[in-house]
Amino acid sequence: MFETFFLVLIRATAFLVTCPVFSIRNVPAMAKVGMAFALAVLVFPGLGDLSPPLPGGLLGYLLAGAGEAAVGLALGTIAGFIFHSIRMAGHFMDYQIGFAISGVFDPVSGSQNTILAQFFYLFGLVLYLGINGHHSLVLALVKSYQLVPLAAAVVKGSAVLSVIRVFAEMFAMALQIAAPLLAVLIITDLAFGFVARTVPQLNVFMVGFPLKIIVGILTLTFMAPLLGSFLVRVFKLIERDVLVLMKGLT
Repeated sequence: MFETFFLVLIRATAFLVTCPVFSIRNVPAMAKVGMAFALAVLVFPGLGDLSPPLPGGLLGYLLAGAGEAAVGLALGTIAGFIFHSIRMAGHFMDYQIGFAISGVFDPVSGSQNTILAQFFYLFGLVLYLGINGHHSLVLALVKSYQLVPLAAAVVKGSAVLSVIRVFAEMFAMALQIAAPLLAVLIITDLAFGFVARTVPQLNVFMVGFPLKIIVGILTLTFMAPLLGSFLVRVFKLIERDVLVLMKGLT
């Protein structure tokens, strides 16, 4: 009984360590462990006959624990791809506007981030919490114990292909989010090129840099009302990706 509960706890802990919202570095590690333990306590009584016989011996049990950790890490990682695409879209915008030069260290992600990349990432997190997306993540974890029983996960070719597909879609999604701003700024660069050819004496670089910032901020102002509804539709892809991965592990 305790052995089965510990496997449930391992998967829940690995999932919370990597999935969006719960994996933020500012959340204390003990709080994550406490949430994982609470989830395991709630899930364990409902498993019933879903758990197959555990492998015998210490080595078999250790391998089963490593497998549960891998399942939790895989589910949490694929759930976070959408948020990585949102941050990537911010990077695309920053490079085009000129904000990339102001990259700062982000203590939340532990990496170097630019202004819009960090803004869009935090905006996506707040919006996801606002639509109770974290509830969907918890439900996905609970569902995983039904679709992928304990110590029964098998890595199939379909699971690998699904991860590759979601990873590729991450770049496409980032371009879709950043496309309106990129299109406006490319047109702005073309306009500056015509001005430079017409008036060679004008230092287009010195004039164009602040103007591109102004144009970029104005474009973001017009994009903001539509961005929220678009991201809500994008967040629905998280449940689809997690479900596809779970089916590929059985």
